[in-house]
Amino acid sequence: MTISAQPKQKLTFDQFLEQYPEDGRYELLNGELVRILATRQHDDVADFIADAMKAEVKQHKLNYKVSDRIVLATETEEGREQGRHPDVSVVDLDQWRSDRFA
Repeated sequence: MTISAQPKQKLTFDQFLEQYPEDGRYELLNGELVRILATRQHDDVADFIADAMKAEVKQHKLNYKVSDRIVLATETEEGREQGRHPDVSVVDLDQWRSDRFA
């Protein structure tokens, strides 16, 4: 008798959000939860960009939210659902506030 490995079930974006660990940054790639590790240099550049964007939003009183905590749903050319966690995101402030518990 042979034992075959069960194929790992691919996560949907909603399942990805439900299972998102609290320790670190993760993305949904090809249906799998993948941890993202960045170098300090990479983090420094991301911080610089976020700070510059926040300064522009504040100076020009723009209706945007700049954050590093936003996870986005994307789709590959083949139609496969992905989840991305960009270093810096800029979203409409009204949209951000529309569901404060999301």
